[in-house]
This record gives sequence, structure tokens and C-alpha cells, in this order.
Amino acid sequence: MNPLRFRRFLRPLTQHACVAVAALSIAQAVSAAPPSAATADDTGTWTTKTVASDGKDSKQQDVEIYRGGKLIARHHSSLLGTPGLYPLHSPSGQPLTRDYPMKEKGKYEKDDHHHHRSLWFTHGIVNEFDFWLDKPTPHTGYVVQTSLSKDENKNSVTLTTKNDWNDPDGNRVLSDQRRWTFSESHGDTVIDLDVRLMATDGDVVFGDTKEGTLGVRVAGTMKVDAKLGGTGQNAEGLKDGAAWGKKSSWVDYSGPIQQADSDEPSDWPTAGITMFYHPDNSRPECYWHVRTYGLFAANPFGRHHFGQPEYEGGKIAEGEHLDLHFRIVLHDGGFDREKTEQHFADYSETKPSL
Repeated sequence: MNPLRFRRFLRPLTQHACVAVAALSIAQAVSAAPPSAATADDTGTWTTKTVASDGKDSKQQDVEIYRGGKLIARHHSSLLGTPGLYPLHSPSGQPLTRDYPMKEKGKYEKDDHHHHRSLWFTHGIVNEFDFWLDKPTPHTGYVVQTSLSKDENKNSVTLTTKNDWNDPDGNRVLSDQRRWTFSESHGDTVIDLDVRLMATDGDVVFGDTKEGTLGVRVAGTMKVDAKLGGTGQNAEGLKDGAAWGKKSSWVDYSGPIQQADSDEPSDWPTAGITMFYHPDNSRPECYWHVRTYGLFAANPFGRHHFGQPEYEGGKIAEGEHLDLHFRIVLHDGGFDREKTEQHFADYSETKPSL
């Protein structure tokens, strides 16, 4: 085997050999004790804790985000191979995303779609490479965080990261800058994600595929297929499978959250996640990959899988960039259309930070 093919063969094997160890590290880390309990004066204060990455191949650090002493999220520099958020908690502390593959699958989870890791940002066709799947092939790319900075005050936390999108041999295809801003509004947690995709190494095309782009895999009890009351719906009122492949400004996925002290689903609290697409995005149309098994993803590049005419994809010329803006709202309780529409109105008036 020539040296180039050997490196292509060895790299994914090495990455996947670390997955079990990394998953154990993540499981231990997310159950670690948080900072000291909040006092009456700081129940709404945002704080962070910088911790070692559980990605064995990452030279970057992870950041845990707290509000009033409660863990809201952990930003991983390498969430089993790509940057992402896990866990993700509602304001009251309910876990909103699936544990697998970071932990062993739970009672209501399936060990499918290994690449569905809580909350992540990638895409299935970037030039000739696939950054969505993680099955080792000569065309599987991966995203590597290269820097992180943070800014916090009592009312919000902002994380800014830079990331390289590399081919299987480690050659950079493009870079991005991501700005995550955590705050509160209407009693809910608000996470603004602003992404600048930069064609640093030649022209870049984000291809026409359903496999993208900002994805969430909800907790197993929340998914529609669990038949426990979970539901997904979009701004137009289309629900569950009917929301798949449709253009919309936002999608909410809500449902019951399993409790350790009760085996009765009717006693479990409900919570959910709403994702919004900013109306001033330069790509005005966003289609949604909404599945009843618990995935939903905002995709501004996919068309033909969603029943639209096929096209050449989203192009970024060398030296240019493309900005995308999303809002993620974490809420307790079931879906509230009136409040969701207010969130969207508020977001529509917000100027993105990039």
C-alpha cells in the first residue's frame, strides 16, 4: 500500500478506536459536580467553567456554561470528532438531547446514526467531502477547533471559536468562525449561533443534500416515535412528518422528559427546543430535515431531496465568506405558539454579531 493510501486507511481507524474511551470521558465529565450552588443574589447570573477536552485528539479546551449555578450546556471542542454542545438542559435542568453515543443508549433511545451528537453544525457535501457522516471513507471530512475565546457577564456568555474543515488527509478545505451567545428571554434560555464560513483554501460549494446543517437529536422520550406525546411543528403549523422537507422560519420539538424517580410517563415534565433561522440571512430560504425519530436540522443548502429543483449548491468564492445566523431556544413546558412567535419577532429585530 502506498503511503498516501495508508494514511487514509489509518486515520479513520485511529479516530474510531478512541471513540469508546472518549465517550466514557464525556459521560464522566458531564456528571461532575458543578460550581458552588447559587445564592439568592445570583440565581440569574451566567458563569463558565473551562475544563480539559474529552476529545483525545484535541488540543483545545471545553467550556461549561451555567446560569444560577445550573449547568445549561457544555461546549466540546471535539464531541467524538466534531465541535458540539452536550449536554443541553432546559432552564429547570431537564436534559433535552439524546445521550447516545456519548453514553450507552437509554431505555427510549436507539443506537442509530452515530453522527447525531446532541447539537452540532456540519454538512454532507462540501466540495467532494462529507462532513455530516462519520463512517470512515476516503471522502469523510472532519471539523477541528483551532481556537476559543470567551466573554462573560452576569447577563450572558459568549464563546467564539475558529475551526478548520479538513479532508481525510488533514488538508484544510475551508475555515469557519462561530459565535455562541447564551442569554435569557421570556423565561427561556436563548442561544444565538452566528457562523462565518470562509473560503480560505480555494472555492467552496455547500452541496444540494438533505444531510445538514445545524442539527439536534432530541432526548429519546421527546421523539414522536416514542408515542409519549412528543411532537415537532413548524411556523406554518405543520406537525411531525408533515414538517419534513418544508421551508420555514422555525421548528419546535417538544415532549416529556424521563425522570429518575418515576416510571410513569404521565408524571414526567415536558420541555423542548425551538430553532430559528434569521430572516436577514443572505440565503433567505431554509428547509428542515425533521424526523419523527428525534432529529431536526436547519438546512439552508438542501433542495432536491426536499422536492425542489436540483441546483449547483451554495458557492463561496476563494477569499470570500458566507454568514449564517440561527437562534436556539431551550424551554420548559410544552410548545407555546404565542411565546414562540414572540421569540421570532424579537430575533427578527436582532442584528447578528457577525
